[in-house]
Amino acid sequence: MDKPSAQIEELETLFKLLEKGAITKDEYDMQKKAILASHHDDDETNCTEETIAQDPDRQDQQQPSFTPSQPQQHSASPEPNPSTNSATQSVVTPKKQSNSVKIILILVIGLIILVAMYFIFRSKEEPKTAPVAVAASSTNMASNIQPASAPQVASETGSETASEAKQTNQQEEISEDATGLSLNTRTPEELNNLLIKYQQQRSRAEARLRKVWTGLDEDFKNSILDEQKIWDNTALEENCTLEGYKSPEALQVAKLYCESGIINSRAETLLERQKEDLAHIKEEMVDQAEQKSKDAIQRLEITWKTIPQDVQQNLNQTYLQWIEETTGYCLSRPTAKNVPQTKINMYQCISDKAEKKIQELNGYKI
Repeated sequence: MDKPSAQIEELETLFKLLEKGAITKDEYDMQKKAILASHHDDDETNCTEETIAQDPDRQDQQQPSFTPSQPQQHSASPEPNPSTNSATQSVVTPKKQSNSVKIILILVIGLIILVAMYFIFRSKEEPKTAPVAVAASSTNMASNIQPASAPQVASETGSETASEAKQTNQQEEISEDATGLSLNTRTPEELNNLLIKYQQQRSRAEARLRKVWTGLDEDFKNSILDEQKIWDNTALEENCTLEGYKSPEALQVAKLYCESGIINSRAETLLERQKEDLAHIKEEMVDQAEQKSKDAIQRLEITWKTIPQDVQQNLNQTYLQWIEETTGYCLSRPTAKNVPQTKINMYQCISDKAEKKIQELNGYKI
């Protein structure tokens, strides 16, 4: 291959390296000059050799400095032409430089990945190792960190305290509201609706209580009559005097709610107590009526004995007939709604008949 062709190939290779970015523009210009300078030196050498061949005298003068082995010594000479060597090395080294750049990039990327992984693991383990880091830190670092963290801790503590206080206040408001309706948090419109609702409930409760009272057994009512009067005068005031409400409307709703509950509770109590107490009350009334009839008969016998003997003989048959008729009449009285009341009616009948007979016999006394 002739030298111009080699020079062209070297320049093409150098230009391709520049396009690929393997070398810079400055490096490209420097190596290009080196290649062109090397070619110029070769041309001058060839011209010198041709002149010597044409001029025998000059050839003789130059002959002693060249030997048959001179081309080999020139190629292996320890002092080669600097421009030629630099051009050759610049053409050979771009591939090596490209591989080195790739290796360096790979190493840098690997190093970046390792550093990123290190920080990720460190951030995960930071809560566990924080006490050790604080213990190992210097006093100055601790003093620098403390003023920055103290306001944050104080603000967090303050916010927690405020939140707890707010929750406590809300709980107190709810606990103060005995109705459980949270009346202090209601709007005026809601309070007005509740007021209408519990006015109606209280009216229904009063009507129910009157109906229950009317349907109670008369003997049971008589046994609790004084108690009921006391309840009417004091129960609502004692149980429904409320406080802690922020508006008159809320207080009125709470009072209506309370009174409705108290009145309904009283109606239920009366019904339950009648079931439990009525039988005992009736038994006591039966015993009382029986004893009253016995007392009346005893007084009748005493009165009979106090009239004169001749009057007794004249009235004896009439008196015995009266006893038989009175006993039959009182035993035949209509049956009441329960057995105790039937007995009470019978004994009351005997007592009434005996009292009338005593008055009659008293007229025969001297």
